[in-house]
Parts: sequence; structure tokens; C-alpha cells
Amino acid sequence: MVRGWLRPHIFATLTLMPVSLQVFIAIFVVGVLLRSFAVLTKAHAERLATLVFSLCLPATILVSLDAVTFSSTEWKLPAAACLITLPLLLCSWLLTRLLRLTRPKQGGFLLATGLINSVYFSYPVVLATFGEEGLGHAVLFDVGQSLLTLTVVYGLAVWFGASAPTTGSTMVRFFSAPPLWALCGILALKLAGLSLPPLLHQLLTPIHLTTTPLASLVLGLSISVTALRHNVPVALLGVAVRMGGGLLLGLAAVLILDLTGLERAIVILVSAMPSAVNAVIFASETHLDEDLVASIVALSICLGIAILPWLPRLSLFLLG
Repeated sequence: MVRGWLRPHIFATLTLMPVSLQVFIAIFVVGVLLRSFAVLTKAHAERLATLVFSLCLPATILVSLDAVTFSSTEWKLPAAACLITLPLLLCSWLLTRLLRLTRPKQGGFLLATGLINSVYFSYPVVLATFGEEGLGHAVLFDVGQSLLTLTVVYGLAVWFGASAPTTGSTMVRFFSAPPLWALCGILALKLAGLSLPPLLHQLLTPIHLTTTPLASLVLGLSISVTALRHNVPVALLGVAVRMGGGLLLGLAAVLILDLTGLERAIVILVSAMPSAVNAVIFASETHLDEDLVASIVALSICLGIAILPWLPRLSLFLLG
């Protein structure tokens, strides 16, 4: 009887799922199967993650932010990202201290709870529900999130990833990160009122388009059933912090910033999104606990998929 109820529910979820999200899930499943049958291993995932971190992700940052128009009147959306992510990181750090997790697990927990899945989840859902105007608001929110991701969150990952960190080695690793250079470069151009040269934009676009499928594959290859079972308690806590804690902080942010209408709906919706796949990329790059990070990301995505049919209805309720 339970199976009979699940089949139409799963079918409804798949039919309502945006195409980009369907592709992401399909590639993720392929990665899991390749890892399960030992066709590819964790070593392949780490090498692929390095490629994504060093080449694909910088291209995505340059191409994505090149299309954003900054306005002095729209500062509240990036500010909302700060009001959500920074308190969430503090709460996550306190939890890791209470649980007495190892340094790699502490850093992994902070990564997975601090990074919001914008590209694969919030963008498709927002676009399907609110159209291009809503997507524009989501991108502006993501500007603030991206700044924190490549400064505060990545900095924490570098610090916790070092077994015996020193200020010098940590700073060198942090400032040599290609995504950080890409972010600084595109922000400098936008603040000067400039954009990427058309030829460079054309050259970077194909590389940018590989970020989603390759990151999805890395996530699938990072999943170990044994490690997932071992990490379930902490991973479930991470999912609760990322999505439940994010939702509560999103509600607080819209009250503090006095957001209404579409802006209010976007901030609350995006704040409760699953963990970003980039957390797995960063964890591999900084030698954190990849198994824990991949477990939190995978479980949060599964929860996001389960509630996907109700997200558009919830979004319209928030708008009203």
C-alpha cells in the first residue's frame, strides 16, 4: 500500500522538476553507480574536483556575474545573504564544538551548512515560479552569497583543512585560489562599469557550461554507501541546520530588512535550499572530510526533491 502511494508521488515529483534539475539528478545517479561498481573511484573524483575548482568554477563566476547589473537600490538582497549565512556559520561552529568533531569534520560541516544550492535548485524553481524578474532577484541574492562563499566560507575551509595551520600557509592557499581571483576580477570590472570582452565571454561560456555536469558527477563519485551510513547522524543534523536553520534566518532577514513582495518570497525560499555541490569541490581541494560533506549535500538534495512539488505553491503563498 505504501509502494502504491509512493509511485504517483515520485512520478509527480519528476514531472514537476525543472529540466536542469532532472539532468543534475541523472548525472549524480550515474556517478553513484560508477562508484558503486568500482568503474571510477574516489581518486577520480578528487582529480575531477581539482579541474572544476581550478578551471570550470572560475569560468562560471566570470560568466554568471558578467550578466548582473549592480544598483545602489538593490543592496538588500546581497545583505540578506549575509544575515543568513554568517549566523548559520556561527551556529554550525558551536555545534561542531559541542559534538567534539575532528578538524576535517568541523570544516566539512561548516562548508555543507554554509553553502546554498543556488544554480541547481533555487534558480530553476524561482524561474519556473516567478519568471525572469524573480530569477534576477535570486541572482542578486547570490552575489552576496558568492562573496561570502569565496572569502569567509572558503577561508574557513582552508583553515580547518590544514592539520597544523600556520598563518602564512593558510593565507597563501587562500589568496592563490582561482575562484577568488575570478570573483575579484569580475567585481572590479563591474564596479568600473565594464563587462568581459565579447571574445573572452564566448571562450569562457563552454567551460562554464561544464561546471554543472562535472560537479554533479563529482558528487555522485564522492558518495560511499558505507561512509553515508557512518555519517548519517551528523549528516542529518547538517541537513536540519542548512535547510531548517536557513529558513528561520531567512524569515528573520526579511523582517530586519523590511522586505516585501517578490524580494521577501525570494529570500525566504532561497534561504531554505539544500547544500551546494560546490561544498564537495571545496572539501576535496582543502582536504576536509569529503564523506561527511557529500553525505550532507546528498541528503539535503533528496529532501529538496521530496518537497519540490510544494515549493511553487509555497512561493506563491510567501509572495501573497
